Amino acid sequence: MVFIQKKDMKLRKNILIVDNNSELEHLVKEPLLKQLENSGVSPIVVRAKDGAEAAIKSENQKFDVVLIDTEVPRLMDGGFVYGIHTYKNTQNADIVVISQKELTDLPDSLKGSKFFKKPVSPDELINALINLLNTQHHGQSKDPHATAAAASKYAVDVRVINAMIKATLNVFTQFGVTGINMEKAGPKSPHDPLMGEVSSAIDIKSQSFQGFLSISFDKGSFLEVVSLMLMEEQTELTQENQDAVGEINNIIFGNAKSEITSYGVQMTVPRVLLGANQTIPCAQGSAGMMIPFSTSKGKFYLTVVALPVKE
Repeated sequence: MVFIQKKDMKLRKNILIVDNNSELEHLVKEPLLKQLENSGVSPIVVRAKDGAEAAIKSENQKFDVVLIDTEVPRLMDGGFVYGIHTYKNTQNADIVVISQKELTDLPDSLKGSKFFKKPVSPDELINALINLLNTQHHGQSKDPHATAAAASKYAVDVRVINAMIKATLNVFTQFGVTGINMEKAGPKSPHDPLMGEVSSAIDIKSQSFQGFLSISFDKGSFLEVVSLMLMEEQTELTQENQDAVGEINNIIFGNAKSEITSYGVQMTVPRVLLGANQTIPCAQGSAGMMIPFSTSKGKFYLTVVALPVKE
């Protein structure tokens, strides 16, 4: 039997457009399809209405190009933008950004992107997308600045982060912690010390990810949580109440475990880290993201660190 490869077989390229009013999709979709009609590339355009939906869509589909309007809701305050080069389905994507802001005002994760200041020229935007798709198709090297964050092989599954956020908020609400506010997520060097004074970390691993999660409390937030848990007011850090961080985080990790393991992610037993300026050794090429939370009494921090995946 002889198999003949069709010369007109096209290479599928997935494009995620993060755009809340369909304006970008209408601007680029038809011109892209028309101009690439006779090329070797078949663009598949997917739209997300905000940052949260973009994170969900990128959980289940790999994207080659991500086109972002920075003014869409739930984008700049969420984890999607800050972890875009670490999520497994966007870590190697070319990022194109249009914004009313200056490039220097954007998060570091977007500063290596192809950037357009509003109002954008439709022809320039479409030509940029076509050039990126054709460059990928012909195997040419990308702009080194655009791929600097993806130079080392690592991947963070956004579902794991979301499961941990949900579990943390659920557990603290059950304890009776009030005024919990999730602040803006951002990149964090994995080699820097943890932010809090009482911390716990757990190793996590899957086929595409290896790294760890940590929850770290400052004095005020920890004493608030442990007072509610022990049903006795705690005013100072002591050896006895600091030991409770292990139990607190066991409850949080246990709350998230069923969801996280359903994604094929394995978790170890949490380890406790007492005292300020604690560090966890990480290999070169690791990447980190931190999500700060505030309560009525202080702050705590959820950090995820991705280590280079061993081939």
